Amino acid sequence: MQKASRLKKYVELFKKNISRYLADGIEIRSTIYPVESEGAVFEFLLNNTNDNNEVIEKARPTVGSVLSEIPQRLIVGNIDSVRFSGTNLYLEGNRILIIKGEDDSSSWSGNAVLEDVQRVVSTSQGGKTA
Repeated sequence: MQKASRLKKYVELFKKNISRYLADGIEIRSTIYPVESEGAVFEFLLNNTNDNNEVIEKARPTVGSVLSEIPQRLIVGNIDSVRFSGTNLYLEGNRILIIKGEDDSSSWSGNAVLEDVQRVVSTSQGGKTA
């Protein structure tokens, strides 16, 4: 997914919907990693330093190439042939990594963003939802 408007809209809706679960004073810095083939990767860093910047990185060929270039412990080794589908979450400390494996419009809709936020909140609360 390389469509900047769709990627930015996803970030906008994600931040808006997750903010109601965050303590006062917590901001979200976001980095968008577009992908030339299907999918994209989003990195959200929760912080209390008033950093709510949004950065769009250069497009990478695949989701696997993004993951091989950024710090993560989700998948190691040669991930060139790994194919992601649906939405995959990786939570670590104050970092949320969302891996979208497809470009189909249902994965990028407002409802999909709400579902992604609920999955993050549920996972971070040990399976409970608010």
